Amino acid sequence: MPKRLTTLFLTTNKDDLEQLCKEKGLNDYETEIIMRIYWKKQSLNFIADTMEFDKFGKVQKYYSLRTINTIHKEAFLKLMLSKKE
Repeated sequence: MPKRLTTLFLTTNKDDLEQLCKEKGLNDYETEIIMRIYWKKQSLNFIADTMEFDKFGKVQKYYSLRTINTIHKEAFLKLMLSKKE
């Protein structure tokens, strides 16, 4: 994970990060990925091996590293750019 991204959430605790995700309108699985990366400090490889997406209503149980990376990028952009009205 690039250091420039971790500094954005350095002072954020778990509850603040969850609240930010909720305010920006992230899906449950996007919130879970953000929490695992920025609060639990898990790697994308570990997330790809352990996160079960069927709990969130997705068709597949596991997704590839590339797909999780894409989901993370989209969720990160939602956190930084969108303004939920």
